[in-house]
Amino acid sequence: MRQWTVQEARAALLRRGLAQSLEAVEFVEGENCIVFFPLPNDKIAWFPTTAEGQRRLVRERRVLRLLERYCHFSAPRVVYEDDTGWDLRTFVRGFVRPTYMLERIQSDANLAHQLGEDLGRILAEQHTCIPPEELEGGWLPRVKNWPRPEDLSRLPEIVQDSKLLERINLALERRAAVRDYHPVLVHADLGLHNVVVDPDTLRVTGVIDWEDPVFGDRHQDFAFMVFQRPEEPMLEGALSAYEPAVGMKIDRDRVLLLNAVAAIGFLGFRYGHAPEEAWCGRTLEQDLAWTHKALAIAGL
Repeated sequence: MRQWTVQEARAALLRRGLAQSLEAVEFVEGENCIVFFPLPNDKIAWFPTTAEGQRRLVRERRVLRLLERYCHFSAPRVVYEDDTGWDLRTFVRGFVRPTYMLERIQSDANLAHQLGEDLGRILAEQHTCIPPEELEGGWLPRVKNWPRPEDLSRLPEIVQDSKLLERINLALERRAAVRDYHPVLVHADLGLHNVVVDPDTLRVTGVIDWEDPVFGDRHQDFAFMVFQRPEEPMLEGALSAYEPAVGMKIDRDRVLLLNAVAAIGFLGFRYGHAPEEAWCGRTLEQDLAWTHKALAIAGL
């Protein structure tokens, strides 16, 4: 499959009548893909720039088509797939503003609970409506690749606190010991950064960014609903909608552990960035605070 440059991708959009000129469309160039938006009729185009980007797009398209076939909630829909590897998708209407939404739910427990309920209903559908045979065969990983092994190996260069490193190792050992015998389609990165909300009502309108899903532990989809507070209204709202719908209980302790593991991953992902740099939205001090607090709440 072709690996695209920005100029080549713009030319492809122009040939299909999706741009008025080579310079008339905005884009974001990521590690593996170039994303062009907005395009006519609320469309967005994805062009792979590496072999890994191509593999991810192929996998994500397959997931998006399963969601379209079996689920009712809104997610991007693939409307065109080119033989050369790029595709065209619909937007999910609404906005994604994680910092704004975090501020709102931290000051409004009712809003946090409502947001959680909306996501709980979405997850109940996502985890139950897609037949397992559609997800089997090894095309999806069973475990989220986070924390990345290369980031974990660099933690001693970031963290000088030996006791913290011991707690981190214990958390990783506990995560490795977890076994799940009822795998489902897991988004694996479901947080405020991937949740689309209505700008007027702040109700969830859909979920985006399905590039790293797994066929695995459903608890992972609740891990970013934890904000290290005495009460967790977003998580509790999600479980109040999810558990009756699927007829099973979610292990809150496992969710807390997975939140701590996520924090560890972002701490390791900081390697090569200055302490004061807001990498992934947080400074080193903030990443350390999240890790310390998440480990403590997880009982570590």
